[in-house]
Formats: sequence, structure tokens, C-alpha cells
Amino acid sequence: MNTLTIQGQISPQYIPEQRHHQRFHIDHLLAVTKWGTGKIVEINHRGLSFGCLYPHTFQEQLDMDILDARGAHVRGLQVEKIWENKDGAHGTTNTFELIVGVSFVNPNYRQILAINDLLADTEGANLKYSHRL
Repeated sequence: MNTLTIQGQISPQYIPEQRHHQRFHIDHLLAVTKWGTGKIVEINHRGLSFGCLYPHTFQEQLDMDILDARGAHVRGLQVEKIWENKDGAHGTTNTFELIVGVSFVNPNYRQILAINDLLADTEGANLKYSHRL
């Protein structure tokens, strides 16, 4: 049989990402933190990733706002940093110096409704929370 024996640890950068929830690309979203503003690259009901033009060091947990071109505003959203990718890391070239992936930490009712509203514009978005909670 064709088998491969691996000794030691495999670096995470070589393991294909296993997505359990589809993410959506929405062009008009911004993430605002106390360190500045970044463009949201992908978002779903569990979290988002955003890109920064300049390198930053983000804490493991931080607060952010989400803004869109229509004027929707998700305020004071607590997030936890899950990963970050600096330009050139792992042989990649990005538009951004840094891309950060975060998950939402216990969003309140208003934040859930606002996130659902942002995702409602994406075709095929499966909303985790009903607007009638």
C-alpha cells in the first residue's frame, strides 16, 4: 500500500485548513480597533479576518467595531485572536502587511442582530441566529 510515515510534529502551515463554516467576502466592511482600521477580508457568524497595511502587535483578546458602507455599525465587539499571517510568511504574498483571524466572544443580542444584518446581504449565508431570538 502507499503509506507515508511521519516522524515528529507537522508544522501547522503545512496542514490544510479545515473549515466547518463557510466564510463570506464582503467588500465594504472595516474592522476598527484602538490600533487603527483594517479591511475585513472574510466574515461569518463565528468570526472574521482582517488585513492591516502596517504591522501591528495585537493582544489575544481585543475590542473592535465593524463598519460598513451602508452605515451599519457593530459596536464594542469582543474578539479573540486565533491566528495571524505576516506578509511573506509561509511563502505567501498579501496586499496587507498583516492578516489577523479572530472569533467573536459572547456577542450580545444587538451585536448578533447587527452581524446577521451584515451577513444577510451575502447570497447563501446560513445565519446561526434568528432575527426573532
